[in-house]
Amino acid sequence: MDGVDMDMEIGQRLKEARESKGLSLEEVQETTKIQKRYLQAIEKNEFSVLPGKFYTRAFIREYASAVGLDPEQVMEEHESELPTFEDEGFVQYSRVNKAKTNNAAQSSKAFKLFPSIMTVLLVVGILFMVWAFLLNGNDSNGGGTEGQAETGGDDISVPEQTEEPADEEEPKEEGNSDQSSDKEGESSDSGSSDEEEKEEEPAEELQAELVQEGSGSFPEHVYTISGVEDPKVTIEITGRTYLEVKAPKGGESLISPIEYTAEDSPIELDMTGKEQLHVKTGNAPAVVVNVNGQPVEFPKPNISTQKLLLNFQ
Repeated sequence: MDGVDMDMEIGQRLKEARESKGLSLEEVQETTKIQKRYLQAIEKNEFSVLPGKFYTRAFIREYASAVGLDPEQVMEEHESELPTFEDEGFVQYSRVNKAKTNNAAQSSKAFKLFPSIMTVLLVVGILFMVWAFLLNGNDSNGGGTEGQAETGGDDISVPEQTEEPADEEEPKEEGNSDQSSDKEGESSDSGSSDEEEKEEEPAEELQAELVQEGSGSFPEHVYTISGVEDPKVTIEITGRTYLEVKAPKGGESLISPIEYTAEDSPIELDMTGKEQLHVKTGNAPAVVVNVNGQPVEFPKPNISTQKLLLNFQ
């Protein structure tokens, strides 16, 4: 146990390790990018101050690594002090119950309106039947009149040479058919030319090559991105996560380094003039980094805290 007093709380252990190295809270904050008030809460074992129990473990790993301790050993030796994820499950369960309650209320309202709806449908059905009955009566009377007109052939005369107008119209039909065939030919030619132009345009093929897979409790994976001149990067979030994005690594922050949820998704990044992107997350399974619509994966699905370093060529 490296001579560690096991009666010492994890916060006190981290604080003594920091002081033994002569580091201030501000220096640890600069190294880990964790706010000073959260570092103070960890040293006092006041984990309820942190943005969520999900991040407590991630922050403690970062703190331990920054002060020269083995993060996994520290986590294992103080496992009983660390919060579990049971509260996260309770939050999800509460949301499900709330959704069920809302659905039940909506069903109750619909059930109350059902008699009124049925009454309106019944009235509409009766009106439709009356209208159909009257319409059928008018049709039967009109049919008798038409029958009498057809049987009274003495007053109807058939004009001579009734077929001549049809003969005169035939050339017009031929002309129309020729014009339509010409138009079809033109449209087919234009359609084929458009297809040829589309085929001639070269399509960009993005390639993401994993050149270095990270290790440890907070691994950093290095990718080379090629085959695209104007990269468009979006980050999709499916759960709660701490997120920090810089371009280049250690440079300008593209977003605020805070906690994000699925309601903030997707996050679009401005990559104008950027050749490198560094992504740090506290919940890798809930984060998808897309470059021009193609996902760049975190290689270690069982580790929450991971980093991506994308080099664009």
